[in-house]
Amino acid sequence: MPVFALLSRPLMLTALALLVVLAIGAILARAQGAEQAPCAERPTTIGSELYADNMRWCVESVLHDRMIEPLSFTALEAAPDGTLFAARPLSGAVMAIRDTDGDQLPDAMETFAEGLTLPNGLAYHDGDLYVAGGAHIYRISPAGAVETIVDDLPNGTGFWTGGLAIDGGRLYVALGAPCSSCEFEERERGAILSMNLEGDDRQIVATGFRRPADVAFYRDQLWTVDSAPYEAGRHARDELNRVAPGGWYGFPYCVGAGERLIAAADVDCADSITPVMLFGSGAVPISLAAFPHDALPGTEDTLIVVLSGEPRQIDFVGYKVIMITFDEENQPLGSTILIPYRYNPLRQAYLPYRGEGLFWERYILVSESGFGIYPQQPLAVAVAPRGWIYISLTGGRIIALRPRRDFGTPAHRYPVWTPMNPDFDPSAAPDSFDDWK
Repeated sequence: MPVFALLSRPLMLTALALLVVLAIGAILARAQGAEQAPCAERPTTIGSELYADNMRWCVESVLHDRMIEPLSFTALEAAPDGTLFAARPLSGAVMAIRDTDGDQLPDAMETFAEGLTLPNGLAYHDGDLYVAGGAHIYRISPAGAVETIVDDLPNGTGFWTGGLAIDGGRLYVALGAPCSSCEFEERERGAILSMNLEGDDRQIVATGFRRPADVAFYRDQLWTVDSAPYEAGRHARDELNRVAPGGWYGFPYCVGAGERLIAAADVDCADSITPVMLFGSGAVPISLAAFPHDALPGTEDTLIVVLSGEPRQIDFVGYKVIMITFDEENQPLGSTILIPYRYNPLRQAYLPYRGEGLFWERYILVSESGFGIYPQQPLAVAVAPRGWIYISLTGGRIIALRPRRDFGTPAHRYPVWTPMNPDFDPSAAPDSFDDWK
């Protein structure tokens, strides 16, 4: 046998093995779809139109339909199979947005259920979608069959029925107060209720809220948000609250860290439960979601909060979506802005929390320059099982934040004190942005 043949057989076997590996890789790549493609190669990627932390996230468009009513999608819910559900309260409908082109990003919207009353809270459980709206809680099967399990929630004047969450075989629904700032006697208004999955065994979990726009479970505890009335002025603070069973959170007499709204001889604001975190007046926290994923440095075990903003207020206090970092005692260390985000090599949009209301006034320029969310408002957030973040905006828009594969070395990307840096040390946090040089 020629020497050349003896040498070429191992080479042929090696080449054959390489071809097999490449073929398997191609199959896996097709199965994973365009998720594995760099941001710049995905046609859905949003460039400089909307400022975000695009060093860590691919910012992509799910849909943008300006013909949809301005309020658009007030609640989002991501199902395990990749379907994104979105509530349209003014249309009485819940939409299903599915991936039809294999890139793992929802792209085709269809009506999943209609004829509902102000659907404004979504929760997915065991194959069914639960929807809260007006006096009702609906259960919708995978085929779209609608069943009303509750039809007597207090509603009418005041704030809409808010968020919905499920844990331990029970539903938790948030009900707003019947007025912006007044005394009322309905114990189930301005409260969070609990019931079993059939709508029975209804209980009041906590009271004293003005606008508990959403509820979510984070670190095995129930959390909600609340906002002070616009008329109370800048001294009043909007809130992030950890819900304690039987707790009273102050409204209508008190808001924030004990600020008095209505005088009452027999009410002491010190008896109300203090918020875990305070936001500036006009921030209007309206949606929240736990982020349990470790897809990127500094994101693991965080809480995402949507600050919708107050259109009547000239300060850009809201109009942001933030990610909050907590210590082991569930106390906030600080928060970073997901959108709008303006990167600077020595100063990121991260602010240590010192117990005062967060106003984020240093990042007004992004909105004034037209690269933020303003004049649109963020409405809702949902986290997909794979760690993608979906955010809805007024004006018929939904975007996705997808963790980047090509993030690189975080120490080089984020050289100063932030949770995104592997040398992050909360005890060394600067007192203010002025200390960041």
